[in-house]
Amino acid sequence: MKKELNQLSESYGEKYRNQQMRRNFVLKHDHQYGEFIFPKGTLINRYDPSDDGEETYPLILSGFNQARFAEPVKIAGVMASATDGSWVELAEDQAIGPVHFYSSKFGEYGGWMVDRTTPTIFCRKGSVALFEKPSGLSFNTDDEYWWKAKDGAEAHFKPSEWQFRYCDDSHKIEVLPAYGTAEAIALEKARAEREAEEDRKFQPVVKDGVLMDAEPIEFTISFYLEGLQQYMNANYSEAYQSFLQAAEYKEKGADYYLGIMNYHGQGTAENREEALKWLNQSVEAGNSNAVAKIGQIYFEDAEMKDYDQALAIFNEAAQQGNLVAEFYLGLMYTEGLGVGQNYPAALSWFKKASHPMHDAGMTGTHDLSIQAMINIGRIYSEGLLGEKDPKAAEPWLEKACYLDSKKACELWEAVKQ
Repeated sequence: MKKELNQLSESYGEKYRNQQMRRNFVLKHDHQYGEFIFPKGTLINRYDPSDDGEETYPLILSGFNQARFAEPVKIAGVMASATDGSWVELAEDQAIGPVHFYSSKFGEYGGWMVDRTTPTIFCRKGSVALFEKPSGLSFNTDDEYWWKAKDGAEAHFKPSEWQFRYCDDSHKIEVLPAYGTAEAIALEKARAEREAEEDRKFQPVVKDGVLMDAEPIEFTISFYLEGLQQYMNANYSEAYQSFLQAAEYKEKGADYYLGIMNYHGQGTAENREEALKWLNQSVEAGNSNAVAKIGQIYFEDAEMKDYDQALAIFNEAAQQGNLVAEFYLGLMYTEGLGVGQNYPAALSWFKKASHPMHDAGMTGTHDLSIQAMINIGRIYSEGLLGEKDPKAAEPWLEKACYLDSKKACELWEAVKQ
């Protein structure tokens, strides 16, 4: 019986090793996967649930996840050092295009459109370019990725069809080392030690005849997240109290909302002095949105209007790439508020405010960004730079129209005539 158990354990161990060797490995020869040929020396990470662990199971790329190339290669039209699905780590500085944006009005169900306002985006080496797969009928994920027959030219891996959105300097692509290498063994050892430590923490012990946890379990409540949820639901009184508690515990972001709520009288009485106190505290914590909000107060508030102050504050926030500040600087140069009227400068700031990177989070395009596109269209179409240029205005108004601005749609139709 013991002999049979040992044999069973050895068989299981061998199958596990076979699976891991086919899960994280280095290609010993070029391998075609869909339309792309992964070159020899590429480090591959994949997950294939159909792999039974038998020695005869083929070494394929079905279930491909990540890859790191031994030398830079061209994929999706860019020079890359690694890829994670349709995320691509750039091997050199490069301008990438065409750029795409999402519109719910495009096609029957919505989709990705070419952004004619921004032909390319300059991306630095080491940043990650995000591509989207084309819109249209979806394919069966199980059939395309997890089925072992989908390897070679049959695999649904077509980087030439990917649609570029933007680049992200903060994202990093992690590719696990090949199974059995010194680096992989070290990582596995560290993981096992972490798990053992976690098990030790929560291992019950008997103390004074009472069964209890080896270490106390701490439960952390985020008053900031609670306040944010209440704020989004317009429960302002509850939100304000939660943000006050969050500020007491120095939770990041609470001071910004306390400033906003004091200014607008949400959950508390209107108090400009208190609003500026909280907003300045948020500025000290590095929040560029708070800087821009203070600028808005000096720009719009009837009692505190000070264009010189607003201009200085917006310039400070704009240096950090703040969309609101960029938009208001465009407005101030357009109207000549606190600065001499300057349409070329206004155009430059509006273009910054409407840049695709401001929509990188895919939470929707900011209203001010769409208004900036409309303002650019009007600067061109009304000839504020010289002669009227409806052709230059048209792509900006088209994009704003596809982002659901009725006003932009009307102006777009006018410049097309």
